[in-house]
Amino acid sequence: MDNNEKLYDVCIVGAGFSGLVLAIKLARAGLLVCLAELNRVVGRRILSTGNGRCNFTNNRMGEEYYYSQHDLSFIEDKHLDLISFLRELGIIERDFDGYYYPITNQAKTVRDALENEINALGIDVFLDNRVTDISKNDVFTVTTHRNVLKAKKVCVSSGGLSAATLGSSKFGYKMATKFKMKVTKLAPALVGVVSTDICLKDLAGVRALGMVSYQNASCEGEIQFNKDGISGYPVMCISRYIGFDELDKKLSNISIDFIYFMTDEELKDELKNRFKHNENATILAALNGLSNEKVIQTVVSYARIYGDTVVSKLDDEDMDNLVYYFKHFSISLEGTKGFDNSQVTAGGVDLDGIELDTMESKNCKGLYFTGEVLDVDGICGGYNLTWAYLSASKAAKAIIKEV
Repeated sequence: MDNNEKLYDVCIVGAGFSGLVLAIKLARAGLLVCLAELNRVVGRRILSTGNGRCNFTNNRMGEEYYYSQHDLSFIEDKHLDLISFLRELGIIERDFDGYYYPITNQAKTVRDALENEINALGIDVFLDNRVTDISKNDVFTVTTHRNVLKAKKVCVSSGGLSAATLGSSKFGYKMATKFKMKVTKLAPALVGVVSTDICLKDLAGVRALGMVSYQNASCEGEIQFNKDGISGYPVMCISRYIGFDELDKKLSNISIDFIYFMTDEELKDELKNRFKHNENATILAALNGLSNEKVIQTVVSYARIYGDTVVSKLDDEDMDNLVYYFKHFSISLEGTKGFDNSQVTAGGVDLDGIELDTMESKNCKGLYFTGEVLDVDGICGGYNLTWAYLSASKAAKAIIKEV
């Protein structure tokens, strides 16, 4: 183990998006900064964001897009600041219906730009350094399995438990506990769910629009059915609730509304009009265009109607069954696909222990937390990278003002 003789103004644990943003902002202000990162490259998890395209922010911003056990009214709309920050690094944004991506459509572009700026600023980066402890006397001591680093302040930006192959870590939670801060329950979020429901035998490979509901949470969008479960935007957005219920062993079924753009009564009227239009049509022909073909076949089967049944033969009970299964299709769940397949961790360091204007620990002056390690997680759409930027910006502003 080598001893680094420098006394840094700030040592940042974790060189993910939040840690890199913080390091750049601090170094630009003239502070002596270092990064300690367990991976052999900085920003490794950035490469997997947005399916490799890096959806880094969204023009629809606000506390309603985030989850936490704490009040989130402190969350500001900083998406334009983030766009400007990345522009300074050479990233030209592409606005896709309010979802912002780099014009290259490559997450690597964002990672490389951050790394280039880190190098240009001459920031010390200790790669392949797994931090094992943080202690404080007159200054902080950050111990890795290779180095001992000294700093006046420390920021934990080490992420959560998601995506173990990309360098997830429990370290931030352990340090919070060490300094007598609370950590909430942790669950995988933005993740697909596992199911052995018999309907998946017929629906596997289907992509269909719908409203997915679990308990009191719901979201609409394209649902992806697989032989072993369900994923897609709406499933991932509410998966945190499934993750917590799985943890507490109280899972319930997921419900899908395939015709979410109509009420039950409106759908019933729609079916009556379709069936009246051609009373000699088979039910599958009459329902064509209402939803995905395989979804229609499955709903008809669940309603106990043969696909070649002529619509003039249907009675009111058949009509009610069709409406029910189109609007309230239930699928049993086994749980989520776990932390390794999740994009973010729900839960984290309790915000009650954080000064929310500065991201500083209330229990330990000079110790900061930013990004995923905190009890804040967003839905799909660039919200989690925006939170990483927002929390890093708050910490940077406070540290620069003080130092």
